[in-house]
Amino acid sequence: MNQILLTLGALTLGGSAAILLLAWMGSSTRGRYGAKWRCWAWLLLCLRLAVPLPLIFRGEARAPIHVDVPNPPAVTQPAAGSNAPHAPDSPGAEDTPSPSGPQGGALSPVNPGTSAAPPQSEKTRPFNLPLTLLAVWLTGAAVMLVWNIIAHIRFLSYLHRWSAPVNDWDAVAAFNHLGDQLELHRRPRLLVCQGLKVPMLAGALRPAILFPQGKITGEELAFSLLHELTHFRRGDIWLKTLAMWVNVLYWFNPLMWYMLRLVERDTELACDEDALRRLSPQDYSGYGQTILAAVARLQNRKENTHEE
Repeated sequence: MNQILLTLGALTLGGSAAILLLAWMGSSTRGRYGAKWRCWAWLLLCLRLAVPLPLIFRGEARAPIHVDVPNPPAVTQPAAGSNAPHAPDSPGAEDTPSPSGPQGGALSPVNPGTSAAPPQSEKTRPFNLPLTLLAVWLTGAAVMLVWNIIAHIRFLSYLHRWSAPVNDWDAVAAFNHLGDQLELHRRPRLLVCQGLKVPMLAGALRPAILFPQGKITGEELAFSLLHELTHFRRGDIWLKTLAMWVNVLYWFNPLMWYMLRLVERDTELACDEDALRRLSPQDYSGYGQTILAAVARLQNRKENTHEE
């Protein structure tokens, strides 16, 4: 139990130091160490924190095994002067002196395994701090895990009810063309969903690119598809899922919540870096305007939600 708490403490302290270092690198050395390398660092950090290796390969020391060997029963002899006959098959029994007390009386057999003291009532167990801390950690992790699972199930239910395949042939043709350029042998589904403000990639096991209702054409369609397909090609959704699992385990550390925001920021920046490498310099302005317009729509939606 103490080993579990010590392992969690060591991992959360080391992870906190790594988070602060990567946050500093993202703000002061952005030109030299791009978002792509920070994403690799986030991946390695999350893998280290997600599987506490000492909990698997090094358990607590086992308590020694005690084996109780029963003592042989005590042999009592008759007192001196007794008329009790001796057993004929016990040679030499008459030569064995009988134990006697100070007054010459016979001693009663005493079992060395028993205590003459009267039984005492069981004392109240003291407060076990390690056990309490372990129970609090497990309860918080279970609550976080259940909350994330419920939120994911609700999102899947929303998609099942309000999404439909895209029937715009221009969008489908642009999707297939970009998929061929990115050499994607496996591609996400292309759906349109009510209530969305911007295109997005969702789903780890069954990924799908979701478009809001309304016809999206021209550069906005091409740049939006390029952005989301680049996310899919990079596997950013798996990194975000892994970071969320780490946050479930270390929910008590505020820096783990901050890490989720940093991972979200760096995956978006790394995706933009990869997308711009596939565009000509003349398209940089159009791509940037498309991304900024999507961010503005998301911010307006959040503000309207808070006002309501």
